[in-house]
Amino acid sequence: MAGFSQSFRPNSSFSSPIISSYNSSQQHFLYKLFLLLTLLPLSLALFSFFLQWQSGSIDPITRWSSDYPEMHSSSEIKSSSSIHCDDNLLGQRISPVFPYFRGWNLKFNDTNLRPKGIHVIYRTEQLKEGQAKRLDLKSILIRIWNESWLSNFFYKPCNNELFVKQTLNMEMAIGMATDAGMEWIFHLDTDELLHPAGTRGYSVTELLMDVPADVDMIVFSNYESAVERSDIKEPFSEVSMFKKNFDHLPKETYFGHYKESTRGNPNYFLTYGNGKAAARIQNQLRPNGAHRWHNYVKRPKEIKMEEAAVLHYTYSKFSDLTSRHDRCGCKPTKEDVKRCFMLDFDRAAFIIASTATEEEMLRWYQEHVVWNDKTLKQKLLKHGILDRIYAPMDIIQGLRETGVFASVIASAQTAASNRSDSDKNVNVGKSFPRKIGIENPGNTRRKVLKDVGELEQLQAIPPLSPPGPNHW
Repeated sequence: MAGFSQSFRPNSSFSSPIISSYNSSQQHFLYKLFLLLTLLPLSLALFSFFLQWQSGSIDPITRWSSDYPEMHSSSEIKSSSSIHCDDNLLGQRISPVFPYFRGWNLKFNDTNLRPKGIHVIYRTEQLKEGQAKRLDLKSILIRIWNESWLSNFFYKPCNNELFVKQTLNMEMAIGMATDAGMEWIFHLDTDELLHPAGTRGYSVTELLMDVPADVDMIVFSNYESAVERSDIKEPFSEVSMFKKNFDHLPKETYFGHYKESTRGNPNYFLTYGNGKAAARIQNQLRPNGAHRWHNYVKRPKEIKMEEAAVLHYTYSKFSDLTSRHDRCGCKPTKEDVKRCFMLDFDRAAFIIASTATEEEMLRWYQEHVVWNDKTLKQKLLKHGILDRIYAPMDIIQGLRETGVFASVIASAQTAASNRSDSDKNVNVGKSFPRKIGIENPGNTRRKVLKDVGELEQLQAIPPLSPPGPNHW
């Protein structure tokens, strides 16, 4: 064994140069690596400083830190703020949802800034008569009135009537969007905003550019406002807390905290939870109720956004409750409200608004709508059920500083006061000249149902509540 070992023992005169060369190569590599790790951060820092120096603008993150208490530790907050935020756990700094990017500039000093790309269709008497009589707008709306998919909501009060009006307006908007050469169409209410989270430039255009060409419809889950005061006047500027949709939460989190999240209300959300959709403009597109779109000749291919959402500011003002009793002639009884309203919370709110004193209504609003429990808020924020979204507040503030809001209001008032009788007498049907190739309106239903086949029984999708514990 000794001789075997000796025969394979490396020769010292041969191995020394190899080991020396290896050590030298290894040291040279480590030197280069160390140099790279040193110079790379320094180069990036210099490049960042150069960009900041060139732009000469105020970093939005710095500006936010002075506007929102959450951007400071708890020891730095010495006075109360008009924005009540209680999720600053253990003095941690919380970053805003609005992303930082270069190039977004509202030009605050531009006094000549005016709103662009907005066309308002006034709900004139002729428009209402045209929709009701199914005559002036028959080239566009006759399909809806002669088909069964929306008929369950015809000739019913309150929310049902609103639902039909929304669908009629969506059908008109399809024709206008087609004539204008648009690619996508959205339907949002006046208490909703589109939140294009997940894009680098916080851009709806960027969001839509990434959608595959074969996709016909995009579903945006809705987040619901969670107000923290009862004296809110401008929700877009004063509300920063939202309750996430079921679709954007793990099932275990959603159902595990369902009871705490509802706070004694009938459902997880006060109102609807099935989101809103955008549709690609194409032949035979039609609305499918206020929340979805469909097509007369095919079943649309749809995708659901994982980050982007619709922010729904529901019951965000106390006046949203007090004004409920003026909306329709429904009787404030448990049986009659089922005929008038689709969602449980709307029914309860209507009864309270119709029967209680203002003091009782305020107390009910505080208990069922306003989030006063700081401990509960912190817990649900920690688990991701509640979320802070500051982007709308910052954007709206910027628009206000530019004078865009004042310009829009002033122009709307001027247009309303200057509208002449000749404007009112314009044939509304001629304003939307899209043709759908139907010779005999009476044959519309039979012809369409023949085309769609198995889609015949599809009903319009109404506002729906999020899933409850029984769905687990």
